[in-house]
Amino acid sequence: MRFSWKKLFTLFLVTMSVALVTACDDSSENDDNEGEELENGQIEVLSFPHLDGYGKVVERDMPILFEYEMRDYVKYQVAFVSCTCRPASVDYWSVVYYEIDKNTGEVLTMSFDEDGEGKYTAGLWGDSDPIPEVNLTQEDFEEDFVPWLVGQDKDSLEGINIFYDDTPEVYSDEANDKDINEPDMIDAYAGASVSTNNYIRVTKTLLDYHYENYID
Repeated sequence: MRFSWKKLFTLFLVTMSVALVTACDDSSENDDNEGEELENGQIEVLSFPHLDGYGKVVERDMPILFEYEMRDYVKYQVAFVSCTCRPASVDYWSVVYYEIDKNTGEVLTMSFDEDGEGKYTAGLWGDSDPIPEVNLTQEDFEEDFVPWLVGQDKDSLEGINIFYDDTPEVYSDEANDKDINEPDMIDAYAGASVSTNNYIRVTKTLLDYHYENYID
């Protein structure tokens, strides 16, 4: 029988393919038994009360692109449109990455960039950068505003609908029931109200979902 290098090479490729598939199924998180894999292809679509710059509230879609339960917290990626006043050609969606505690319901991580371990790009900034008139950048938000939301839970955000203490007339129907007490930051971000107001609303909507599925 004539020896065939072609057949031998084919057998080698098949063997390597099986080995690679097996390796891909055996992820590091599953090795630690920390996570529970959710069914592929399932996307939960929530809605949040989007508030525009004129004080009008419209329910808008907020799909959960990624949800993964760890031992002590849950990882999420959610997508939403913050500003609806831009032309359709630049009406981009933002993606924000969250980690939320399963015991306290506290926001542990919120990022428009890397995940909690800094290994993956899990978020996407869809707003202007910088935001016109106020000249606030993504970096500004990540250094000031996002850390204010990190550490919040459902109870601490209850009654906070807008990022103001003294409610502007245009947002009179959305007035807060309690003070935020961040005067310097409110002054700095007042001109970016559409972004700040809706980051709060997206966070509150996700917390409602998280409490219903993992805490309540």
